[in-house]
Amino acid sequence: MVITEADADSRLVTEINAEPAAAEYCRLLGLDPDQLDPHTFAAHPLVLQVGGVPYARSIQRVNDDLSLSFFCSVDEGVVLSGTEAQDLVASLAHTFSQVRDKLGRLQLVLGCDCILRRIMISNTAAQSRLSALLVQNRVVGFNTYGEQFNAMHVNQTFTGIAIGYAAGPSATHGAG
Repeated sequence: MVITEADADSRLVTEINAEPAAAEYCRLLGLDPDQLDPHTFAAHPLVLQVGGVPYARSIQRVNDDLSLSFFCSVDEGVVLSGTEAQDLVASLAHTFSQVRDKLGRLQLVLGCDCILRRIMISNTAAQSRLSALLVQNRVVGFNTYGEQFNAMHVNQTFTGIAIGYAAGPSATHGAG
């Protein structure tokens, strides 16, 4: 879908493919306009491809004029793709496994989790799975409205700083 009318400074998209933004978003993703709420936006993010890497461009709300307010800047002429969110608990578990492979047992992870991920799993069975995973990996932190990665504001991300025990015998024997 091509953003054909937008105000990047106010993070407002008024047209997609020369149609009212919300109506076209619904048409392209096969959604009912009555379903447009934070849960739907979190489950159906739009993605910008830059150098083959996908970056979520998350919608905050639909406005009365069928424009869409985004959590990040979106420019006219940008091409976005629709997608469905993946199992974020499985993805995060895999990431923690990779981090533990490098750092050993984790002492602490200071995490910044985009609020849209929390919205997506709220009131689902995944919420308790995610909570258990965060406790297991000693995560403390807060929800954000996305993160800055190089020059790009990204949404629906989990970023953090992981502190592990030194590699070697203490990492495998649980001493710290």
